[in-house]
Amino acid sequence: MSTHFPVFVGSTFQDLQAYRAAVRQALHELEAVVRGMEYFGSLPETPKEECLRIVRTCRAYVGFFAMRYGSIDEATGKSLTHLEYEEAQRIRLPSLIYLLDEERQPVLPSHIELGEGAEKLRLLKAQLRQRHVVSLFTTPEDLPGKITRDLPVLAGRSGFEVRAGELATIIAALPRIDWLTEERFTFLKREIGETASSIPSDAILREVIEFLLSGDRQAATFLVTRATQLDIRAAIDLTMVIEKAITAVIERGLAILQAKHAEKVPPDVPGIPTV
Repeated sequence: MSTHFPVFVGSTFQDLQAYRAAVRQALHELEAVVRGMEYFGSLPETPKEECLRIVRTCRAYVGFFAMRYGSIDEATGKSLTHLEYEEAQRIRLPSLIYLLDEERQPVLPSHIELGEGAEKLRLLKAQLRQRHVVSLFTTPEDLPGKITRDLPVLAGRSGFEVRAGELATIIAALPRIDWLTEERFTFLKREIGETASSIPSDAILREVIEFLLSGDRQAATFLVTRATQLDIRAAIDLTMVIEKAITAVIERGLAILQAKHAEKVPPDVPGIPTV
């Protein structure tokens, strides 16, 4: 059976970054195609339009919800995370729903929404419990295990095979930069400087840099729009400035390597010009 099983991962972002990273990895190991807010398709479209378009390309929806309602779409008064879920239900995507176990998992105060957003989140969670058999999750290690158990069953009902094994070559899979160590990230952050001051955390900046190093400027731009208050044009400008700073670092490094290589070349080697 086909292993091309695109899954939309829906959640708020800033409070659930560690969870999203762990879930992406778990889905990759199942050889499922991962899609979500990290994938930004057509730049002229707004983030809402792009999110909903990506939902419509998927075969299943995985949503996990904690203590934030998310960024509000002014046209509807609903969060983008809520709209993604509603679009998945509108097109009848098979869905897996997970709610944070509020009794067992501590949450940072900054990750708890108050006021109108909290009330909208309460109503959304009540709707989720009414419509779905929900599972509770705690840590970033706990949630992927539940999804790894549940998704193959869901896919099997749809006529697809999702299996654990060697990671397939998947075009839509998230590029990862394993060699972006803490030391290298700190150096790049220093080189980028105050330009990135509107990006709210090092974790988000690291994700942006990883996308750019992977050659995916569109995904980096979309991430900036979701994590900051910048509109799409300002997010594009910021992403390009960060990319320019990274390119300058790489070019300096290449120049140093070339200079060191030239010092090691004997002057009488044929074909090597001498100065």
